Amino acid sequence: MKSKFFLLTFLLVFARGCDFYSTSLWFFDNPTGEQNPLYKFFGVGWTGLIIVNIVIVGLIVYAFYYYSFRYTQTKLNTKPSQLTDYVSEIYFNEKGRFLDVFYKTPKNKKTLLAHSGYVLIRMVIFVSFLATIHNLFQFYNVSIYHSFRELVVRPLYVIYGLMVLSIFYFAYRLWSKEFELSKNSFEDLHLTNPENDKNVT
Repeated sequence: MKSKFFLLTFLLVFARGCDFYSTSLWFFDNPTGEQNPLYKFFGVGWTGLIIVNIVIVGLIVYAFYYYSFRYTQTKLNTKPSQLTDYVSEIYFNEKGRFLDVFYKTPKNKKTLLAHSGYVLIRMVIFVSFLATIHNLFQFYNVSIYHSFRELVVRPLYVIYGLMVLSIFYFAYRLWSKEFELSKNSFEDLHLTNPENDKNVT
């Protein structure tokens, strides 16, 4: 876990650096093409963008640190039978609230913090490299990328779409992993003490 924390933290910083470098190639000469919402809608300049990114990266690293070294998986009283019920219980302490995860603040804030660290650090690394490729291919006029732009019209929408999909993917991967670990813990408990079977089924 320690090595993975430092590896992903390094990749996060490196990926954000690549994104900034590729953006800087043309930002100062022609910033009108910059699609960052902070610049486009609020007029935040280069220094402001750097400060905001440092803050965001710092928060993500903190959340991932919490997940890596402080977080312990929620222990349920009964063996989970469905992934949706498991997710509902670890966030809201009750079944039947899976959809609430997407628009309500969970009761278990520490679980939310840890899971956010796991998901966001991976998503930002992925999206940062996508943005870097986008910027470099545009700046150096890579012909195959022009064909791609003509096909999708707005590559930015593709990047945002992949960003959203990556959030769901990494969240699902984390939930599935913890769900299986939770089920296995009940099975191990039953093997150790068969009399506990009535408490976990």
